[in-house]
Amino acid sequence: MDTPTTTSRQRAWVSTATACEVLGMSRETLRQLRLRGVLTPGKHYRRWGCTQGRGPLQWHLENVEATITGWSRRHLRL
Repeated sequence: MDTPTTTSRQRAWVSTATACEVLGMSRETLRQLRLRGVLTPGKHYRRWGCTQGRGPLQWHLENVEATITGWSRRHLRL
């Protein structure tokens, strides 16, 4: 029986530490993109494990990467 290997990109929702590592950005960058409304709740991130809204964040890697790529092309000058 074959079992597929699990990589960070295959998991839909990952921790902030994993998202930073895979995406190659800092926690502060993710925070700023979230506060500026570039990354939105439900699509890009969600709170995990707490009903009070203070649980740790989880990130959807594919959605975050797609949005950041499109956003940076429009807003950053190289």
